[in-house]
Amino acid sequence: MRVIQSGYNYQEKTSFNVERNSGIENYLLLIIRSPGRIILNDQTHYIKGNNVIVYRKGSPQYFAAHNTAFVNDWVQFDLDREDLIFCESNRIPFDTILEFTDVYPLSRLVELLWNERWHKHPHSEESKTLLLRLLLLKLSDLILSKTTVSSHYTIELMILRRDISNSPQKDWRIENICKLLSISPSYLHSLYKQLFNTTVKEDVIASRIAHSKQLLSNTNHSIADIAHMAGYDNDVHFLHIFKKKTGFTPKQYRKMASTHLVL
Repeated sequence: MRVIQSGYNYQEKTSFNVERNSGIENYLLLIIRSPGRIILNDQTHYIKGNNVIVYRKGSPQYFAAHNTAFVNDWVQFDLDREDLIFCESNRIPFDTILEFTDVYPLSRLVELLWNERWHKHPHSEESKTLLLRLLLLKLSDLILSKTTVSSHYTIELMILRRDISNSPQKDWRIENICKLLSISPSYLHSLYKQLFNTTVKEDVIASRIAHSKQLLSNTNHSIADIAHMAGYDNDVHFLHIFKKKTGFTPKQYRKMASTHLVL
């Protein structure tokens, strides 16, 4: 676990906008203290502030100010295999918008970490690593304390979200998920929204669109076959959803992808 660089209490103008299609070469923990706009999995989220997102290496990063100055703290860092196990064991999700009532405990740790750059003592790097570890542990504490969701459901829903992303073509009807988890539809919706600031349906659609984009860009499968491979029963429904979410028909998207006009 190694800190690359950090920033505390950065106050950007209302025109502030970050678009990193290929992300960055390090992990990024971003604390957004002000209202803002985040695009994640082709979905636009307008946040109120007190939000955190931990981006993986290479994950697309799109975030911006929204009608006010953009106030943020951030840490770029690197993780090895053992560190990733540490994050997983502490249930720290990557590429997920987290919302809290107060992010001061996290910002305070970033401030201490940021101040370390001025202190070139023999244990400076070790101090920064310990502060980063403490920051991730505090984030884990906030995640687990911000909701009354039991640890059982927290784990189950994180696994569910991972499976939706990895296998969007599966049958993800709400009634099937509720039966699997022994939970009511309304309770599932409430818990999922609390944990991930989105819904199961929105995640399924976003994952299917992302999967179909890959197939359109990298294979010669027919549109009907891609619709089926993305989890849709018929290509008519697929065409409607794809056009609604991307602004293009699958055929138009494939043509533009072949000339590198879209991602």
